[in-house]
Amino acid sequence: MDRVRGVGLTVAGFVVAIALTTLLVRIDPASELPGLTQAAPREIPVAVVGPEPQATTMRDALNGPVDQPLAARLSPSRKAAEASLRDRSVSGVLLLGRGDRHVLWVASAAGRAEADEVRSTVEEILAVSGQTVRVSDRIPTSARDPQGVGPFRLAMGWALLGVAFAGLLGLVFGARSAGPRLVLLRFAVLAGGAAVAGVGGAFLSDVVIDRFDAPFWSLAALGALVVLGVGAVALALIAWFGGLGLGLAIAGLVLGIPGAIGAWPLTPMPVVWPTLLAWLPPGAATWGTRDLAYFDGEGVERVVLMFMLWTMIGLAATTVAATEAESRPGLLSVHPSLRRRPVVAALGALFLAGVLVVTPAAPAFTTSAPQPSVTVTCAPVTLPRNVEELNQRIETVDDIAGFVGGDVGASTALADGRELFVFGDTVRRPDYDSTTMVRNSMLVLGDGCAGLVQRRNRGALIPDRPDGVGYWPMSIASVELDGHDLVGVMAQRVEQTGDDGPFAFRNLGPAVAIFDVESGQGPVLQRVVDLGKDDPDPARPTWGAAGTVVGDTVYLYGTSRSSENGFGWAVSVARARLTDITDQSTWRYWDGSRWQRDEDRAATLIDQRDGVSQTFSVFREGDSWYALSKQSDFVGTDLVLWKGPSPTGPFTALPPVAKIPSTSSELRYMPLAHPDLFPEPGTMVVSVSRNTTDGDVQADPSLYRPEFLRIDLP
Repeated sequence: MDRVRGVGLTVAGFVVAIALTTLLVRIDPASELPGLTQAAPREIPVAVVGPEPQATTMRDALNGPVDQPLAARLSPSRKAAEASLRDRSVSGVLLLGRGDRHVLWVASAAGRAEADEVRSTVEEILAVSGQTVRVSDRIPTSARDPQGVGPFRLAMGWALLGVAFAGLLGLVFGARSAGPRLVLLRFAVLAGGAAVAGVGGAFLSDVVIDRFDAPFWSLAALGALVVLGVGAVALALIAWFGGLGLGLAIAGLVLGIPGAIGAWPLTPMPVVWPTLLAWLPPGAATWGTRDLAYFDGEGVERVVLMFMLWTMIGLAATTVAATEAESRPGLLSVHPSLRRRPVVAALGALFLAGVLVVTPAAPAFTTSAPQPSVTVTCAPVTLPRNVEELNQRIETVDDIAGFVGGDVGASTALADGRELFVFGDTVRRPDYDSTTMVRNSMLVLGDGCAGLVQRRNRGALIPDRPDGVGYWPMSIASVELDGHDLVGVMAQRVEQTGDDGPFAFRNLGPAVAIFDVESGQGPVLQRVVDLGKDDPDPARPTWGAAGTVVGDTVYLYGTSRSSENGFGWAVSVARARLTDITDQSTWRYWDGSRWQRDEDRAATLIDQRDGVSQTFSVFREGDSWYALSKQSDFVGTDLVLWKGPSPTGPFTALPPVAKIPSTSSELRYMPLAHPDLFPEPGTMVVSVSRNTTDGDVQADPSLYRPEFLRIDLP
């Protein structure tokens, strides 16, 4: 009975210790975002500071849509964000500037591996938009320890000494004591050695080596407590398991290495384990040392409490083991209550070797000065004053080398009076770049010039994904904010499915690209956010096929179709706040009677049979709403308006306002409305995309340019 009670008390003690350790981790600010509920690897918390809605869209880009190592959140100010960095509730702060002038604050003193992961991820996401970031090490390591290895090595040394003292006591006095007095004697010897080790480690690091500036006696006390806590637990393990217990103690040191070097958030393990492993002795001791050295002791009380807890648990467990002690049992014996042979003691040497050879990664930080991500090649022109002059200009354009043909041509007006046009697959001159076609482009019209917005690498303005998937623009809108324009382009993700033909592609879903445009300057791509997972099913709505902004709300229309209901596309509608357009979880979908969260319940506003083109336009004129498209898409001939009383319809098709048939050699498709272009009451300027039926637009790019016409509104 005593045997069972002793084992039970020890097990209960360790369960309590683990539970309390978990609680300590849970209230640790550095673990606030991932906590114990996130799937591993732990997402690294990052704060974003900047104007809205740029800050929100950047937060969403950092968070996904696919798995990212970061968990971004908004911070109200630079001061609050810096405070979060100092108390380590975040591991990085991204300060958004105008255009592409951004700054990233990191704290390498809190762990170089994590800081480097933040830096590389932020740089990678901004690089997609052609932007750079200046990295500032806000809380650096000391000049004598630029790689930040000092706290790790000191903490590992203390932890190893704790295990070594326990092993030495096991060899000298045997695995177990014969009674409580000898237990206290062991702990007295261990405490004395811990005090010497704490003072010695503090002296070496703070006086001889001078690696970091920490209060001497505080550092010495922390070191003594680390040695005492680790040694107490190791003594308990040895008392119960003999040599196997020593191996388990060494294994605990090895498992704690990711936490000690700051790589634990990057360790793929099930949910709770990365966090708990970070608080094994090496990780906890390292963080406590960093607290004293770089963070004015902020948070060190949790480390102190944890090692006090393990000291008490170790003392209790060793005392219980002494209740059935044998006469000086050897280190290779196990407690008689366990009736087991040690099976992994031989691994101890291997674990110890691993501890000695593993050193923390020390990636170097790079700092890059901000550079303009885009330029506008402005060709002086006499700007067209009406539709006829615009068509003439389009037919004869040959002075924009990066644009000799393209389709779509959606447009929006900027606050400074200029017009932006976005195009899909764009043909360029062979002498402009090695790539003669890109997935998208943008032209600026105004100030006496027509300008191509071009990236430094002369690629697509919205860059292709690394897997080759590109972006076709569908709709565009701009909102003036504090003297500059925020421009959103809804696009569809396009995957090539063949080498030839105009239809050798498939749509994988929508995306949104955000641009910032200062008055008179070129548009700067802020970020690109894919909405939803890749899915080529055309029955799923492609949101953003048309869009319109009313106040701070954007209405996004999606087109979808099945294979049996005609050649057109059905229409549904969603709405979102401008600041939430990149976060699809906040969208609401019209189900025919109300706005609700479930995308699958979105109602059909226009039926697929005799429906719209895949990309179309929706606009408001007076008290009425209109959808404009070519009825039945490519096979149709009629340019049609659908009229409704609200953005949710119901929409009713009106008689055709124009004929835009395709021929045996030319496709005419995708008509789009341009409310800001040459406005006249009661009319609307409409563009119609053109293409050759064989898809060979390289031979004659002039056949791959939109034509414009003016229609009368009902």
